[in-house]
Amino acid sequence: MRTRPARRGLDLPAPKSIAPPEEPEPTRDERMTRRVFLLRGAMVLGFGAVLAKLGIMQLRERPRYQAAAQGSMVRFEPLRAPRGLIVDRNGTVLARNRRSWTVWLVPAELPDDEATYRQVRDQIVAALGLDDVLVVHRPALPPGEERAVLDALGTVLGVPGADLAGLVFSAPKDRKYVIVRDKLRPEEAAALRQEAKRLPGVHVLNRFDYLAQSAAGSAVPVVLADDIPRELALTLAANPAALPGIHVSDDKLVREYPAGPEFAHILGYVGPITKEEYDAAGGDSPANPYRPDDRVGRGGVEQAMEPALRGQHGGRWVQVDARNVIVGELVERRREPVPGLTVVLTIDSTLQKAVTAALAEGIRAADRAAREKGRDPVGSGVAIVLDPRSGEVLALVSLPTYDNQKFVHGLSQAEYQALLDDPFHPLVNYAISGEFPPGSTVKPLLACAGLQEGVITLASTFTCRGAIRVPTVWDEAGGNTYVCWLASGHGEVDVLDGIAQSCNVFFYNVGAPGQTPEGGSEPLHYYIPGDPAKHYFVGLGIERIEQYLRQVFGFGQPTGIELAGEADGLVPNPRWLFQTLREYWSVGDTINVSIGQGHLACTPLQLACALAAIANGGTYYRPRIVRELRDASGQVVRRFEPEAARQLAIAPEHLETVRRGMRRTVTDGTAKGKFVLTGDDIPIAGKTGTAEYGEAENGRYKKAHAWFTAFAPYDDPAVLVLVLIRDGGEGATFAVPVADRILATYFGRISPETGARG
Repeated sequence: MRTRPARRGLDLPAPKSIAPPEEPEPTRDERMTRRVFLLRGAMVLGFGAVLAKLGIMQLRERPRYQAAAQGSMVRFEPLRAPRGLIVDRNGTVLARNRRSWTVWLVPAELPDDEATYRQVRDQIVAALGLDDVLVVHRPALPPGEERAVLDALGTVLGVPGADLAGLVFSAPKDRKYVIVRDKLRPEEAAALRQEAKRLPGVHVLNRFDYLAQSAAGSAVPVVLADDIPRELALTLAANPAALPGIHVSDDKLVREYPAGPEFAHILGYVGPITKEEYDAAGGDSPANPYRPDDRVGRGGVEQAMEPALRGQHGGRWVQVDARNVIVGELVERRREPVPGLTVVLTIDSTLQKAVTAALAEGIRAADRAAREKGRDPVGSGVAIVLDPRSGEVLALVSLPTYDNQKFVHGLSQAEYQALLDDPFHPLVNYAISGEFPPGSTVKPLLACAGLQEGVITLASTFTCRGAIRVPTVWDEAGGNTYVCWLASGHGEVDVLDGIAQSCNVFFYNVGAPGQTPEGGSEPLHYYIPGDPAKHYFVGLGIERIEQYLRQVFGFGQPTGIELAGEADGLVPNPRWLFQTLREYWSVGDTINVSIGQGHLACTPLQLACALAAIANGGTYYRPRIVRELRDASGQVVRRFEPEAARQLAIAPEHLETVRRGMRRTVTDGTAKGKFVLTGDDIPIAGKTGTAEYGEAENGRYKKAHAWFTAFAPYDDPAVLVLVLIRDGGEGATFAVPVADRILATYFGRISPETGARG
């Protein structure tokens, strides 16, 4: 039997293994098009980012990168000229320079982002200990309410609002921030920061922020800190990339005054040049000898001899990399600086210190006496020592003095205000800037004029009974009484005793003229107590007094000494009195001038020069405090020879008469027995003076300056000394002992260092 074969089924894949239909592969052209699209998109995005960054760099960050670009190739660096030294006549250094490290801020190089700026700022503030300052941001003051804000700020600070307004609005117009108080203590800064919240335009800023905001965007370096320790400077300079905008250099010279405050009024000090001074010197022109951050002389020799001391700056061109690190120098373009000249003074520094000590002791003695009598304290005075043969000043002291070194490093506003508020004014050099009535020390000058004009002779005498009475035109029985310092009177007085005894009545007659007053019927006259007779004046009159004081003895004009700040003094006359006080001149005004009081005023140096001319026989020398100028190698560039300004228009015999009267002052007059240290073997001539001023009571004034001047040896004077103690009372009592100690020091009778007898 046949069997049927089995039926074969279809071979179908399992459902899960069914494959999708295959797509055709892209062609080569299709692949290239897609890549090009992606590449082009990336290129567009990249170029867009680059253009955006370039836009930011060109617009917003242009100043920063411009400054960086300039500094990344070749940069000019000034080479500062060392300021000249100042030395005394023996070569002792009084002012010198010391190289120091300085930290500078370049605002244009500071980072733009706040976080990085804050990091740099905090690191520098902590490292340098920068102080907080109180500033007024002038553009932020509310329009129309500026005065109200400043008045309110003045109330907080305890100063008049008008003073703040003067400070703020007198600043240059381009200065947006004005410091009104600096070097704030932490607690003071915190309190003022709270107050500033209610005063628009008033801020407490750290000095870093103040400088950064004041000169925002500027590529000109400004000083952050001077004279920092070397180790700190090297630490800050080690990684310049971490402190953008901060530069450290050791090319700055700090002025030092090793001689001490005894020389402050002679030397002065140096301070930053102001914008006005910089612009006046030529601004940014190549001819300007200064740089914006230079220091210039302020007062004393530093200012008077500024052109000689400052030197000539040099410079070099250096190559720097992108990190502002110097990698080379264009040596052929280097210009070496020329140091300033050394100024050699006529001052003897040892004598200057001894004179300072002597004057200080005299002031203390006068102060003790004043306090015992319930009078105002005494705290200031002058002592001058000069050579009458040449006009050289050997010592020049004004007390109180100040520490000029502090001005170099910078005073706080509070410290400076304390100096201004001191009732004895330590910043004033009374020797050349103080104007005082000379009192009886002017009598030798009036005696010279009277003898020369013939209104008195060696034989002339006048009777002194303690006072005279000068009637008025309308009241013959009344008028004004003018007293002598000796109430009992001096009796019959000639010119020698008039000088020696300092008799006022004698010099009333020398000064008051023999003219007929307007509206009167007879010449000017006076009455002596107990004598009914009329005594007629025959003196010089104010016109001739003025002529001699001005033209012969140099009053009313600077002497020309090489010191800044010299005053003119005042020789009054009828025109000045009417124009100034709207008063008419009277014989009483002439009488007062005749004894060195009233409106007459001179500087101590003017009086010293006039008396030195009498001492040396008639030559008026211009006073000098500078002896030589030397270059860096020690060679003398200029020698200041004695300069005879004029010969006194006084006959030699009249000068000798006055000299004899001054000698008699010491041997038999008001200074008799006062020279206990100098010794009798050194013949001294002198003149005491008690210049009264202020309120009068019973014909006498309540205040008086103590004067004394002397020259020695009498036959051939080598030295003249002048002493003034302001408000010191009688010259014979308080000024003469100071002169005695000075002369004893000069002639070697006592040690200049210890004051002990030699």
